[in-house]
Amino acid sequence: MQKHKILIADDHAMVRDGVKNLVSQNKDLTVIGEASSGKETLELFDKLQPDLLVMDISMPDMNGMEVSKAILTKNPNANIVILSMYDDEDYISRCLEYGVKGYVIKNESGSELDFAIRSVLGGKNYFSRHAQDVIFKKYTQNVTRKKQHESAIKLTKREVEIIKLISEGLTSQQMADKLFISPRTVETHRANLMKKLGVKNAIELVKKAEQLELL
Repeated sequence: MQKHKILIADDHAMVRDGVKNLVSQNKDLTVIGEASSGKETLELFDKLQPDLLVMDISMPDMNGMEVSKAILTKNPNANIVILSMYDDEDYISRCLEYGVKGYVIKNESGSELDFAIRSVLGGKNYFSRHAQDVIFKKYTQNVTRKKQHESAIKLTKREVEIIKLISEGLTSQQMADKLFISPRTVETHRANLMKKLGVKNAIELVKKAEQLELL
C-alpha cells in the first residue's frame, strides 16, 4: 500500500511529536520529515516533495504565511494545512487568499487535524469549525458594510438622467442640448457622480450604477 507522505513544520518539538503520533495512527500516512523554521520548511519541501505539509504560522525567520505563499506560488496545487494557535481573521483570510487548503486551531481536538489531513488529501478544503466561524463573521461584516455603503449613496433625478445619457454614449454637448443645460453643468454632474460612486471613468460609472441598481 502506497503511503501519503507528510511533512511537519513547527518550532516546538512537542507539537511536532504530537502531530507525528497522530499521523502514525493511520496506516496509509507516513511522516517523511520535520522542520523547525520557515527556511528549513522550504528546503525540505523542495527536497522531499511531500503529499501534504502540516505547518504552524509562528516560526523563526519566515512565518507560515510567508512559507505558504512561496510554496504555492511555485506549486499552486501543493497541499498545505495550517495548524495554529491564532484565530485572527487576517491570518485565516490571507491563508485562503494564498491557496492554503486547510486551517485548524491548535486548541481544537486532534480529530479536527486528522479530518483536515484526510479532506485535503482527498482533494477538498477543510477549515475547522472555529476557523469557519471567523470566516463567516468577516463575510457577514463585509456584506453589512457593503449594504450600508450602498444605502448611503443617493442620486438626484438629474444625476440619474446624466448616467442614463452617458450609458447611451452621448457627449457632454449632446447631453447639454438634450437637458437644456450648459456643457459645464454636465461636466460638474459627471464629476460629482464619479466621486459619489468612487470610479474613474464613464465605463466604470455606468457599471457601478447598474451593480448598485441606482438606475
